[in-house]
Amino acid sequence: MISVLESNETGGTNEVSIVHRIFKDGGTLMQALDFDHRPEQTKMAEAVVKSLQHGEHLLFEAGTGVGKSLAYLIPSIIHAQKNNRPCVVATNTISLQEQLLEKDIPSVRQIFESEEIYQPFADFKSALLVGKANYLCNNRLHRALRGQTDFLDGVQRKELERILEWCNDGAVEGIRQELSPPPSSILWDQVNADSSLCSNKRCHPDHCFYRRARARVENANLVIVNHSLLFALLGAGFGPEGDEGGVLFPDDFIVFDEAHEMPDVASDHLGLSISSWALETFLRRLYNPRRGKGLLKMAGRLSDLEAVEYAIQAVDEFFQFLHIETLGQKDRMRLVEKGRMPMEIFPPLSLVLRKLVELGESCHEETSKLEIKDQTKRMQSYINGLSEIFELKNSDAVYWLERTGKKNQIIHMRSAPIKVAEILREELFSKQSSIIMTSATLTRKGKSDSFKEEVGLDNVTECVVQSPFDYEGNMQVRIMSDFPEPQGKDRSTYLKCLVRSIDASSRYLEGGTLALFTNYADLEYCYHNLNSSWSKIGRSVYAQGQGFSRSELRSKMMEEGDVLLLGAESFWKGFDAKGPCLSQVIITRLPFENPGHPVMEAKTERLTAEGKSSFMEITIPKAVIRFRQGIGRLIRSHTDVGDLLILDSRILQKRYGAHFLSELPNANYKLERISEVFGE
Repeated sequence: MISVLESNETGGTNEVSIVHRIFKDGGTLMQALDFDHRPEQTKMAEAVVKSLQHGEHLLFEAGTGVGKSLAYLIPSIIHAQKNNRPCVVATNTISLQEQLLEKDIPSVRQIFESEEIYQPFADFKSALLVGKANYLCNNRLHRALRGQTDFLDGVQRKELERILEWCNDGAVEGIRQELSPPPSSILWDQVNADSSLCSNKRCHPDHCFYRRARARVENANLVIVNHSLLFALLGAGFGPEGDEGGVLFPDDFIVFDEAHEMPDVASDHLGLSISSWALETFLRRLYNPRRGKGLLKMAGRLSDLEAVEYAIQAVDEFFQFLHIETLGQKDRMRLVEKGRMPMEIFPPLSLVLRKLVELGESCHEETSKLEIKDQTKRMQSYINGLSEIFELKNSDAVYWLERTGKKNQIIHMRSAPIKVAEILREELFSKQSSIIMTSATLTRKGKSDSFKEEVGLDNVTECVVQSPFDYEGNMQVRIMSDFPEPQGKDRSTYLKCLVRSIDASSRYLEGGTLALFTNYADLEYCYHNLNSSWSKIGRSVYAQGQGFSRSELRSKMMEEGDVLLLGAESFWKGFDAKGPCLSQVIITRLPFENPGHPVMEAKTERLTAEGKSSFMEITIPKAVIRFRQGIGRLIRSHTDVGDLLILDSRILQKRYGAHFLSELPNANYKLERISEVFGE
């Protein structure tokens, strides 16, 4: 008998045989992990391995419950080890990263260890890749503790001592997120590895968290990364040199989980972002006139300090002008013509740049010289970024200003490519690497045309498998047929109906309810009008933005079992609460994206010029995907049951409503009227 691990002439059938043996009915997966056989999962795993063997791109939509993580991990790891190629898995959420690292990867290893014939794969190496700035640098930490940075106050010194204690006693990966609570961004920026002080020449993997992590990544068969970092690295020109194939590493291949997020994340990280807070903080680290501390206090001359002080004043005046004169009462404004912002900011910043260059050339102490070199690069990047935004240099990008922060006091200058298709086509799909893209929401009515056009994907194998869950039997869908329109004339009536509907449908329900909102104003109104009355009956109302993180809110729902949770944005996707603790999902409004965003405006203009409708080409597809994601929060296992309540009557009354109705997993929906829900 020939082992399935023995090679053959083509080297291809072997991998297919291994994967089939693991995923087949009665196969290793069922035996090793006591899992139920899922034909959809088998189909996906076999599609992945065939795409990798043939060097093809794969677009695979896998409904909720298919088990897509194992379906791509197992064939990817087998292919990576047999062909000495690194596999890069890119996810968009921390929760999925945690699931891969804490649950799925150990499960894969358990499968490989369960039978002798899989032993060659059992020792695969995995590593998490995060940005360099996330790692602690021992060199910079000890330099700061020795007082060589001259910018610390008493509170910051105590924080440094806490970091040192953690570094010596408890640090595993040496990343900021390990330390609880995490250090402030301002302080961490002075001790992280994003510096020339952290280099191959000066750092040894035995003592350097970042070098140690890089060594693990470079020797790993499987590298886990998030979408944001991957696209940031692409934008920075990171990747194999010369003719070497691959995207991030030589001869790698990429698996994009949650691939529906690719266009938006790519747009965010392939553009520019300069904030008033970041620029002012950068200058005050060079020299803080109020405290008389900073890097240049030690290494610089009086004229250098005066130059920084002059620049701080100029930056403050510049952003005040944007705040009052340019933005005015607006929180966001697109920049469409040059000359709207004062050019007086450039001379002070250019002066600081010249001073840093001079100091770098004259400084003889190596560590100070390297620090000055880093700050010089950052100063140059700020000037280059500001210049591009002022000049609106890229005709294929959109530029805008916006306010953020708790008090809307931070001004951001931003740009983003209008279309990422050409960039991704060049940086991803033209490489000699297979790109596997999977998600539960990649298609509309089984077609992926919209997604492929958005990401610049031409030649690709496509496959769609439905969820194995019994939605007809386990999900009841109710639609309010006479609910007031959210943008109607009587806004107060709409809000009162919203509160009463959520209350009436949830108060006496066994189990918990997740109510999904599209804006925080409606969410906060409902929270403040429901919280006190629910507390009187001994049940809790929780809301996003009211003091708890998403993971904490999930824990409270799981622990208490009968809460009302109000969520927006991130709660439409990736929120996973199995069992009776989540017995009902309420969709308060159809999730249309804000049409006033500058990127949307620019895309609309392009489509209009082409004689196309942005509403049908962009707005509807994005809203339908989010709608499907929201529905997907309810049934998370074979045994889950629950109600889906849709309060937006536009789904019945508007022509576009048919696009949403066609995506309901249970088409046998029930129509209700307000009076029925209220019991009137």
